[in-house]
Amino acid sequence: MIIKRIKRKILNIFQKREIPCIVSTNHNGNRKAIHLSAFTWGNAGDALLPVILRDLFSDYINVGKWTGIHVHKVVNNKDLATYEKNDLIVIGGGGLFLCDTNRNNLSGWQWSCSIDKLSKINKPIIGFAIGYNRFRGQEDFQPIFRKHLNMFVEKAIFVGIRNHGSIEKLKGYLDTNELKAKLLYQPCMTTLISHIYPTLLDYKTKENYIGFNCAFDRKELRASDYSFLYSIANVALELSKVAEIRYYSHVYSDKDALPYFDKLGVPYTLVEFRDVKQIIKEYSKSRLIIGMRGHAQMIPFGCLTPILSIVSHDKMRWFLDDIQHPEWGIDVNDTNFESELKLKAIELYNRLDETVAELVAQQERLWNITMDNMKKINKVLDEITPPSSPKHLI
Repeated sequence: MIIKRIKRKILNIFQKREIPCIVSTNHNGNRKAIHLSAFTWGNAGDALLPVILRDLFSDYINVGKWTGIHVHKVVNNKDLATYEKNDLIVIGGGGLFLCDTNRNNLSGWQWSCSIDKLSKINKPIIGFAIGYNRFRGQEDFQPIFRKHLNMFVEKAIFVGIRNHGSIEKLKGYLDTNELKAKLLYQPCMTTLISHIYPTLLDYKTKENYIGFNCAFDRKELRASDYSFLYSIANVALELSKVAEIRYYSHVYSDKDALPYFDKLGVPYTLVEFRDVKQIIKEYSKSRLIIGMRGHAQMIPFGCLTPILSIVSHDKMRWFLDDIQHPEWGIDVNDTNFESELKLKAIELYNRLDETVAELVAQQERLWNITMDNMKKINKVLDEITPPSSPKHLI
């Protein structure tokens, strides 16, 4: 009971907390929106996500007022009344289709909304850049998930899924081809940082450091043997001969990799993220990022920084497939993990200009997909809540 009360207080804090924009954007739109997300400072990527989403929607969907509600908060009648006072409900982004982060019998995924409450929502629902986030070998969703997902997809005016791998997985839970066809590819907002904030970073000016990140949550699902961390530390030691090494901690448990670095005498600077601008600054200046978290590949990609992914979760591979560069990832289960990681890291370090040019091209493609999705959303919303001024920016 005490734990539940503490959790409720935390959710209330995040529900009321204002999410500031990163740079000056259009916040004079006439639409009011509910934003459901996993608002937190416990995970750097999840802290950045809602900020970028709001700036994107403020610029392109004419949203001028936001009300944030933590996605884990159980939806009640008061919430339904709040929804009715707004023009739209945006859910996302992030890997919200996960069964254990907020285990519940209401939906089976992170949104604590029962079937009954979902059926009573009358405002337009937009799912945006949501991911299927099950780990390898993780238990399947509870039966309620299938029923809830089918109703959610049916009611939503737009369902944007952040990678094609997630789309294929989610199709297995949907009952009709019509519903499956509603799942559209919408890249995570973090992959579009240089487009959303073109004045915030100079991607052509890289500093001579290489960033590392390792993930330790759900260790038993990521790998059966964590000795590969010695391999990562060995590669870091080798790379430290040509560049400064920085270790990026997205969540507190990420620092569990550092004893491996220390044992081998790897010289490094620990960077713990404190604010959203710092995250973008760090990831935009690095010459190369070697990351094990989804956000440790998507954020630097969005900042047009070369990436090399350490794959312990299928979503890492799905993202690389979507940007047409599966070779930029090494699976922790690969027999030649250390040698491959070292070889590709050196190759990417030496091919900076060519790699950045490819990142620019791929991000442009993802941006065009996003702008097409913005037009689709606006078309539906204009029929329901016609905008006054300002006009759409697309």
